[in-house]
Amino acid sequence: MTEDMMAYCGLDCANCPAHLAWKQDDDELRAKQAAEWASPGFPLTAKDINCVGCKVDAVPKFKFCSDCGVRAYASSRGVMTCAHCEDYGCDTLEGWLQQAGVELREKLEKMRSAL
Repeated sequence: MTEDMMAYCGLDCANCPAHLAWKQDDDELRAKQAAEWASPGFPLTAKDINCVGCKVDAVPKFKFCSDCGVRAYASSRGVMTCAHCEDYGCDTLEGWLQQAGVELREKLEKMRSAL
């Protein structure tokens, strides 16, 4: 994975279904992911499932990623990923990691320990 395709939070944008649907112009994948990712508090349609990647300076961005607090904060700090930030473990990141799960936290911790 190239560094520009790794989201600040450690997600691999190159393998994200929203990125793949955009890259491959795959309406079937868009519909599948919209159905899978939607929830009552987070409605999605197939149109929402398009993304060039978190750090790519272009649009479209996936609905959640365009408004992501982790992305905004890390970008303003000029870090490669949250693992590279001196404020690692900030409330913004912790809020996301509680939703994202243990795997992503472990990935960031591994990256951080390698610095």
